[in-house]
Amino acid sequence: MAELPGRPLARSLDPLPGESIGGYLLRLAHRLRLSPIRLARLTGCIRPSTTQLGRRLLLDLDTRAFAHTARLSEEEAAALTLVPWSDRYPPIARLRPGSGPQVSRDDWLFNDAPRYCPRCLAGDGTAIQQQHGGPWQKAWHLPVAFACPVHQVFLQEDCPRSHWINRAVTLLVGQPADATLHPAQCRHPVQRAGQGRKGPSCGTQLDQLRSTSSARPSMNVLRAQQRLLDFLEPHQAAAGAASGFTDLRVVTAVLCASCPLGRDHIEPDSQDLVGKHIRALGGGTRPVRDRPPRDPVAAAGLLTAAVRLLDEPDLHELVDHARAARPGSASRAPWVHVFERHQSSCSDGLRQAMAPLTRTYRRTGPRGARIPERQGGYRPEHIPAFLEERWYQEHLAPLQINAEAKSVRRLAAVLLVQQASGRAQGDAADFLGINPAGGQFVATSTLLRWLRDGQDAFNAALHDLAEELDRATDPTNYQRRRDELRDWSLSSETWNEIITKLPPVPGPVRPKLDDRLRQEASAFVWAYVTGGEPLYAPRHIEAEQPADTRQAWRQRRANTWFHLSRPDALNHYAALRKLLLQQGDLLAEKIDAQALLDQVEIRVLQPCLQEFHVPDVPKPPPSAPGVIGHLREPPREG
Repeated sequence: MAELPGRPLARSLDPLPGESIGGYLLRLAHRLRLSPIRLARLTGCIRPSTTQLGRRLLLDLDTRAFAHTARLSEEEAAALTLVPWSDRYPPIARLRPGSGPQVSRDDWLFNDAPRYCPRCLAGDGTAIQQQHGGPWQKAWHLPVAFACPVHQVFLQEDCPRSHWINRAVTLLVGQPADATLHPAQCRHPVQRAGQGRKGPSCGTQLDQLRSTSSARPSMNVLRAQQRLLDFLEPHQAAAGAASGFTDLRVVTAVLCASCPLGRDHIEPDSQDLVGKHIRALGGGTRPVRDRPPRDPVAAAGLLTAAVRLLDEPDLHELVDHARAARPGSASRAPWVHVFERHQSSCSDGLRQAMAPLTRTYRRTGPRGARIPERQGGYRPEHIPAFLEERWYQEHLAPLQINAEAKSVRRLAAVLLVQQASGRAQGDAADFLGINPAGGQFVATSTLLRWLRDGQDAFNAALHDLAEELDRATDPTNYQRRRDELRDWSLSSETWNEIITKLPPVPGPVRPKLDDRLRQEASAFVWAYVTGGEPLYAPRHIEAEQPADTRQAWRQRRANTWFHLSRPDALNHYAALRKLLLQQGDLLAEKIDAQALLDQVEIRVLQPCLQEFHVPDVPKPPPSAPGVIGHLREPPREG
């Protein structure tokens, strides 16, 4: 174990709740009549040659050495830093040493200038706080702190006197060599000609309210502030707090980019200051820099509006703001860069709401899977290869791209699988069985041209459909149906039973009820049961024919499918379709019943297998006899 530097101080102080290391050094230095820089050297906070106390001390403090010399426990020393919040406030983790790729700066970690509540600095009336002042809260360093819920005032920024400061304040304690000041006095140098930043300290008392007539935060602001501060408390789940702060960051960028659309959500006292902040960022004309407001009142207005939008149960209004802030393609949306940079730590709800607005129809990598955009709702196996007619009519048909209805239904199915699995589009199409040639799946050129202007509406409709699927209580497992019917076709016996039930056809011309029609009838039933298209149905009957016969059959497919599917079908085809649909209902019922039986058997047998340590019995493959083998055509003789 490394030797601890220095010896413990003769006297110390108990840290106050929520106090920062800078505030603690100020109070303890005041008690010991030392300068803060001298105390920092004695306690091992900095090297002896260091002349400044920077804000990095909130992240890099050697808590073991400091606890030893300041006569504190290591837990008390660590509580003076931001480190305990690293799993709750993502910018802290990104800037801590050893936390991954180093980030030199994050505008959401530190305020440009100190914020504080004068009444908190004045103390609570106890003897120790009357002597050395109240705590400089470490939360005040974060841009998400803009009001004091206890005293119901906006946090003040910097000093009421004017000081010449041409950049963000990076010091934890200004003028740390000055040993004469109270912890609640301003330590900026007085502005004097020729003295620059090295004049005497200002000394203005910061523990006094500047004006009783100044604006006070509304109850909405105070509730929003308390909610954000609660994220930093240990009783809140760390993962939920981290996603909450990330959501706030993304929504703030959306509000800035969509201005003035969200002006009504901003508190009246903050609107002008928020507008000034947005203009400084460039509004919607240049990419939004990911930066919170410097002024506490502006921060209060903007962040309270963001909290209000996040509280909407379906986030539709937020999506409207994001859509309004995105006049061109997703790659040019000014807020998208913020979302894409931080989406891995967003909440599932925000990620699912915003991801459709940022999706482009391009391959993003070498068929590599990504984190699914939707988790905990529908699964890929619940999606048919050809979007259900009802889903299409309710969600996508109103977009009036009927000329490309078939392509739309295929693309929607692929994207729904992609959202739930993280697969590339080509792999999602392979999963659905509609990409037999392999490679990257793409929509038709006509649909892609339509999407250049209608992509927002398409994504919004697909998002609504996905939410409906998430709410489904008993979804159909289309993938199981596809697996079970992979080797299936209507047997000769079943086909003969069907055609004997057809009504007689008047006239001398009789339809030919041969193996070609049996093949197309099998494709029709397969498509009906699996929610697919006859084009992608297994064609085992056709595969057994000579090459010239297969070519002749292929030329007649479309005509047969047309007669079977047309609403005003001829009597013969209408009767055949009815019988085929009955056969399809029987198949679907048997497959789904077998699936339910398998689930029951697993739930019943698994505890027994575990109790007696019997190895798991492998489940027979879908094509094995005994599953639904009685549904398949028996092997042909010869």
